[in-house]
Amino acid sequence: MSRKNLPYFFLLFLFIVLVFIVGVRYGQKVEQTNKTISYLLKISPTAMPQPTLPPLAFITYSHSGCAVSFLVPNLIEKTKESSTSALFSTQSQKLALAVMCEKKPLIQAQNEKMGTLNGVRTFVVETKDTTSYRFYNPKNALIVTLTASKDYDSLVQKSFSFLK
Repeated sequence: MSRKNLPYFFLLFLFIVLVFIVGVRYGQKVEQTNKTISYLLKISPTAMPQPTLPPLAFITYSHSGCAVSFLVPNLIEKTKESSTSALFSTQSQKLALAVMCEKKPLIQAQNEKMGTLNGVRTFVVETKDTTSYRFYNPKNALIVTLTASKDYDSLVQKSFSFLK
């Protein structure tokens, strides 16, 4: 071996030592990560409490002033009631159902279409969130306006009736 090649062999030796040290350090990090993952996998997860909703039930709501009745789910609550109106809201204070009666003539407005509500001829106004039905109640000669959100519209359509 010549003296000219000696520095190259020394540099090669230092490079091999450097690779060995870097490999050992990398192996230590991998081992630490594996131990952490193994420990986390051994821990059994705790059960998260699930929110419970009350069982769905329906009650028949009767408004004697307007002489109408319809089904109301137990998920909504009556927020206001008077002799001529009633208002039902969800827990987030969003309008669910409303009924109102008044003595005025039944004249079709421009934005109203003809429709039926459980066999009763009505004027219907549909918006993005609600459907309103306006009709004449022959039991008390009042004009009744029944407004339902889209979630409860089909329930009101099927369960609506006049009080006897």
